[in-house]
Amino acid sequence: MEDSTSLAPLGTLFLAVMTVLTFALPLRLAFFPLLAAVCYMPLGQQMVIGGLHFPILRLLILAGVARAVSRGEWRGLAWNQMDKVFVWWAVLSVVLGTLSKPTADVFVNRLGAFYYAVGIYFLVSCWVKDAETFLGLVKALAVMMVPIAVSMVVEKFTAHNVFSILGGVPAITVERAGHLRCQAAFRHPILAGTFGATAFPLFVGLWFQGGKAKKTAMWGGISASIVTVAASSSGALVTLLLGWVGLALWRLRHRMRLIRRGILVIILLLALVMNAPVWYLTARLSGITGGTGWYRGWLIDQAVAHFDEWWLCGTTYTANWSVSGGELLDDDPDNIDITNQFILEGVRGGVLKLALFFTLIVLCFKAIGRRIQNATAASLAAGMLLWAMGVSVYTHCISFFSVTYYDQLAVIWYWLLAVISRIAYGESADAVLVASRENPELRAEEDKNTIPAQEMAVG
Repeated sequence: MEDSTSLAPLGTLFLAVMTVLTFALPLRLAFFPLLAAVCYMPLGQQMVIGGLHFPILRLLILAGVARAVSRGEWRGLAWNQMDKVFVWWAVLSVVLGTLSKPTADVFVNRLGAFYYAVGIYFLVSCWVKDAETFLGLVKALAVMMVPIAVSMVVEKFTAHNVFSILGGVPAITVERAGHLRCQAAFRHPILAGTFGATAFPLFVGLWFQGGKAKKTAMWGGISASIVTVAASSSGALVTLLLGWVGLALWRLRHRMRLIRRGILVIILLLALVMNAPVWYLTARLSGITGGTGWYRGWLIDQAVAHFDEWWLCGTTYTANWSVSGGELLDDDPDNIDITNQFILEGVRGGVLKLALFFTLIVLCFKAIGRRIQNATAASLAAGMLLWAMGVSVYTHCISFFSVTYYDQLAVIWYWLLAVISRIAYGESADAVLVASRENPELRAEEDKNTIPAQEMAVG
């Protein structure tokens, strides 16, 4: 990252407009400027103050916190178990991450990650307190996904990234194995593809709200699919396909315990019959889809082999994991390219930080699972929204095996976690969009698909 301010005129104008909107928009749309920055503003746009880097997203978070505090929008927040685990995860990311190499540079780096995580989580907790507000933002995201898809189609045919005029992304599209890897405003094509793949389930949830939301959801889903495919990332494509599988399991939602146990048995059987560890399945899969599946399996191997180096506080040196030197980062020869979020959690904070990360994911699924039966009994729209949120978390978990989250994609992950905390743990989940029952078309569809209470009890 550059050490000087690199705000282009268009970036400065965008920042000014989004800052004004942050204070001017009503509460239900207050998060819109941050979503717009995620979609359209390359993170190479930044201000450097006193040696500290403030990309546009960080500046908008600061503006959002100023609004939330000055207007008292934080009042009435009730802490739940998920909130507490998230805060502990964020705090230990700084403390343990710094202890792995107690220098000012490492501390500042970990503090920056803490700022992103806690800032986004706090603002979502203040501004997105019910499912209706969340759905409004999903609608906005669906609309904003369309220009991203259009730009990536143009990029696919011209090998030129239109977002390069804003700085922070290359003008000429990267090519690998004969395929152009489009990235739009994202720092890497994999991030762009993963963004589309993990957003897709939310648009399916939006579709089931009926009315005009169906058309918006359709365009959002089509655009998200285009974004995923145009990125030419096998990991993102697999994430999208497995997301479809997760959505299709809606009819079997009352049999998920059996399905989870079945998957576990299959993994154990594969571990018994395979010559290599079971995580090398990614290498077999990449033989079909392309990509770097072997490297992903090898990376898990190295994390296990070097467990003693990172388990306590993490580590800032992984170069010794490398075999040929080709795995080393160009801008950081002390470390290899870690493309697995789970491993990165351990490397940046040890086993405890990794355990808290897993705990957050488990709490998401448990909260959604507890709410989904009651919500489905009241409204198909409510049940499908919750299911789509769960599938979105699941797709993020799939992508964690192929990419580490930073910049825009990290914002989307924190947004989803905070929304689940507010909705799935809150009372609103039992009455998601009760007003949608006034839509005759949706009411007829719900009456046809809602499972009777007796059948749910048997399930």
